[in-house]
Amino acid sequence: MDILKRNSFPVGLAIGILFPIFGFCVVYGIFDIMVSSGLMDEATLVLKSKRMRTISLIGICSNIYWVRKYNQRFTDQTLRGVVIGTMLWAVAWFTLYYSDLYTGE
Repeated sequence: MDILKRNSFPVGLAIGILFPIFGFCVVYGIFDIMVSSGLMDEATLVLKSKRMRTISLIGICSNIYWVRKYNQRFTDQTLRGVVIGTMLWAVAWFTLYYSDLYTGE
């Protein structure tokens, strides 16, 4: 994993964009296992549901590991890429769920 040790903006941006997708899949799988084992009630998994909103937010927050990992000396470019990727996902999440959060529904 030598590429993860380099101080490179594109590497950080790739991590910041791709890792939340991985985090989303992991959390979605955990929720699916909990539903199939009866620990959690079944819910609709449409894009605008509360469960999908929560799963996607946890997926975005999975970048916290990378922010902590690259928040050290000589990794500022990688950290900048991770943070920009995270902010892009956060803006997309906020844009998608703005009406659900602030219209009082």
